[in-house]
Amino acid sequence: MTMTAQRPQRGRPRPQETIERDAAVLRMLKENPNGLARNDIAEAMGLNKSRAYLSLDRLRRDGLAEMVRSETSQADKDALWVATKEA
Repeated sequence: MTMTAQRPQRGRPRPQETIERDAAVLRMLKENPNGLARNDIAEAMGLNKSRAYLSLDRLRRDGLAEMVRSETSQADKDALWVATKEA
């Protein structure tokens, strides 16, 4: 049996609104396996770009999403986000 180490919780617990927003972003990524840009996610969900990025970054830290830059990408805003296999 393999045991996985869980990261200890730091700081205050995430508000339910944040948990639900992160879950909605993850659902969008799973529904779009070719990836989505941060700005497209923000627009589709009616979020500002900062909130969309924060959700994506939390998902990345939790191992549920990753940013894929194209060779021509000059900025993070042009990168695509995809759900990982663990998601």
